Amino acid sequence: MSSWPSAEPPQAQQALDRNFLTSELDASLFSSVIGSGGGAPSSPQSPESSAASETAPSSQPSSDQPAPQYGAAQYGAAPYGAAQYGAAQYGGAPQAADPAAPHPADPAAQGAGAPPAAPYPHPPADAPPQAAPDTNDFVRKNVHGDPLMRRMGQGVRKAVGASAAHDVRQLAELVNWIRRPLPSCRQIAVTSIRGGAGKTTVSALTAALIAEYRGDRVLAVDADSGLGSLPLRLRARTERSLHDLARVRLNSFEEAGPYLGRAAETLWVLPATTAGRVSTDLELDTFRAGIGNLTRYFSAAVIDCGAGLGELQRGILTGVHGQIIVAQGTADGALSTRSTLEWMVGNGYGGLLPRTVIALVTHSPHVDSDLERARQMLSAGGMPVVHVPYDRQLATGAAIDMRRISEGSRVAATRIAAEILARSSIG
Repeated sequence: MSSWPSAEPPQAQQALDRNFLTSELDASLFSSVIGSGGGAPSSPQSPESSAASETAPSSQPSSDQPAPQYGAAQYGAAPYGAAQYGAAQYGGAPQAADPAAPHPADPAAQGAGAPPAAPYPHPPADAPPQAAPDTNDFVRKNVHGDPLMRRMGQGVRKAVGASAAHDVRQLAELVNWIRRPLPSCRQIAVTSIRGGAGKTTVSALTAALIAEYRGDRVLAVDADSGLGSLPLRLRARTERSLHDLARVRLNSFEEAGPYLGRAAETLWVLPATTAGRVSTDLELDTFRAGIGNLTRYFSAAVIDCGAGLGELQRGILTGVHGQIIVAQGTADGALSTRSTLEWMVGNGYGGLLPRTVIALVTHSPHVDSDLERARQMLSAGGMPVVHVPYDRQLATGAAIDMRRISEGSRVAATRIAAEILARSSIG
């Protein structure tokens, strides 16, 4: 007789017994699933199959053999691909694997010394060429920079004349500054101490508006030593780059055509890489040789520099007529810009500050930073600080549609263009 009597009634004891048996059955089924490599549990064996299984060697590892590891050998040798996610995976007839056949990823299956299969196979040689993807292919829709309700409010204000005359007059003054004669090609560097500030966006907007309002040739230069996105934002592709241009000598603007991409009627783009592919780093001598071939054909050149203050950026700053410093419209962005200005004063670039414009770019529709206080701090040295508001069209990162940017973005970019051209003509 048991020395530990059960306090459960007979019905409850029977339920516990059933639960215990069920858990034991589940454990055995789970063990059979793991042992068979993740397949469905096998059906009950017949007496003949049971006898055969007793004479067959056991598939379980012995105590002196290492336990199987969870991996490709445990869950089948098929690689991730059509064989794994095909009919056999979703209800089709499973294919029996030949244990003597080599694994597809085994170099012995491909021949001695053969490299493993490439994850991105090249198309056949006779395949027709495919067009490179465009940035707009990754955008659900071409949104407008201003929401619909804001555009409706702007239309009402213009219709009733509320502050519309003042806005038109202010914009006309900025455009007149942009259209003033220039003594030579004004080279304007667009820099930022950190990546992601909106430097390429400001470069594209500034170059596009200068070209739109002036009507003569304007050049947008991608001087990012890595993989710059200026040609993508301006939708101007070319099979040649600044590296190729630096190795030739041009005698006319027509000879420069093959090296440039055309973004608008009077806007050309000079990429730093060939067809948007990663190439060798851009060096200062290469940049100077390429730009030296082109400046006499353009009224202005907007140079999108890489982030930071490396050797290439410092070399570009020594030869430009003006600079646009781009920073995020945040507390961190404002303080980093102040540190940049202090560095320039202490390292021989203080003479460029009177010809510098600061752009604070907002990347979120909700502004929690005190932009007015940031503007006061950064403008203490006499430099204009322009706030570029959040723009839904610019935020997509796709090719910029100048017809769909917000009114605030256009006014801010126009002011940046007017300020930098006016200051770049000093001295």
